Amino acid sequence: MTNAILFDWGGVFNPQHESLEGYRSIAQRYGHSAESLYALLYNGDEWRQARVGQLTSQAYWSGMQQKLGIDGELSGFMNELFAGEQLNQQMVRIAQVLQRRYRTGLLSNALDDLETILERWQVANLFDVVINSARVGVAKPNPQAFELAVAALGVPMREIVFIDDKLRNVQAARAFGLPTVHFTTTAALIDELGSLDVLKPHERAMLREEF
Repeated sequence: MTNAILFDWGGVFNPQHESLEGYRSIAQRYGHSAESLYALLYNGDEWRQARVGQLTSQAYWSGMQQKLGIDGELSGFMNELFAGEQLNQQMVRIAQVLQRRYRTGLLSNALDDLETILERWQVANLFDVVINSARVGVAKPNPQAFELAVAALGVPMREIVFIDDKLRNVQAARAFGLPTVHFTTTAALIDELGSLDVLKPHERAMLREEF
């Protein structure tokens, strides 16, 4: 029996932000490939520090701007870097449907501005609880992150379905004991949640028709 849904944020609700395709144009202007720019932003020591609150988001992005040799105001750099970012409205709709019958949570490896981002996108109300790695000082795939999420949701672990686009996080959650879905597309997610009886047949049909 499922009583709660635990979502990841980046790559699920805003896939362009996690997609290499979303970086190809800006990377070329900075003299990088999409792969090397993504690695610079999200695979370095600075990111590992910032995602557990050891650097503020402003300090982190200022450091990345300096590493890339980009002059000007930080806001201009940020606007250029995230110009193609869009919210996955289909994912928002799925979350709205799920929220009717389940407790919902967000477990994200993020910076200390995640809550501001959720408010900006007007989706903070989709989640009963938000576990932000920068706030709690621990990031996925560390099992402690899943422990915190289970405690915050107040639901037995086996009654929570965890959705994440990163396979390493899915595998870690599964090893921890959480039922999981590896997110690839919203269409595939609808099918998988249907097979788990998380989405009822009429909900699956309604969502497919809407999309």
